[in-house]
Amino acid sequence: MAEIKEKIKRTWQAITFPDGVDEEYDEKCDNAFYKTVDFFINFCYTILFVFSIISVYFFITREILWLRK
Repeated sequence: MAEIKEKIKRTWQAITFPDGVDEEYDEKCDNAFYKTVDFFINFCYTILFVFSIISVYFFITREILWLRK
């Protein structure tokens, strides 16, 4: 239980740490944030691409080819 309280305390200190006090820490936090956002955006693009490919496949096989019969 003490470990959880300590982790919560360190997380709260990291969240409320003022900007501009430690430039190295600020840059490290900014890079971690950018990396997380970049991963999320790339993940969303991947999901969009896969969904698009599946949709095109079903459109061609179910609608276009079915009309030719």
